[in-house]
Amino acid sequence: MSSSVTVVAHCLLNPLTRVRGLAPVAFQPEGYTVQLPCPEALYLGLSRWAVTRNQLDVPQFRRFCRALIKSHADLLEMLARQGASLRIVGLAGSPSCGVTITSSGYTGGRPCAAEHAHVGGRGVFMEELLAELTRRGVAFAAEEVGRSEGKGRDL
Repeated sequence: MSSSVTVVAHCLLNPLTRVRGLAPVAFQPEGYTVQLPCPEALYLGLSRWAVTRNQLDVPQFRRFCRALIKSHADLLEMLARQGASLRIVGLAGSPSCGVTITSSGYTGGRPCAAEHAHVGGRGVFMEELLAELTRRGVAFAAEEVGRSEGKGRDL
């Protein structure tokens, strides 16, 4: 097998899992696709508030992400061992699925509109996924799509 497999953040294929009020991100995978689970929707629910990476970067959420990743990492490792090239696509600015841009700034308190910044770095879920694939010796390329500049409320 020498094919390409696109591994995508959940909301790129299912925008219903994004924080309410956020527009879908235009993305059309090519070829074979593996959809990752949405750690935020599964951990915090569909009625959650927007959060930033610093709010999710706690031991409990990391353990939850690692548990979600196990079966997907097994599948990706098997595909790679059979010759598939893996292209992992995250979402720019996401506190979970950012590959090179994540979010920072809101540190909690009463619910309100809060400014945050998009900053360099990985989201918690992508950080755990890419670390697990690296630990297993699985080759991959990682990138992200979507908005990545400046400040806002558009995670």
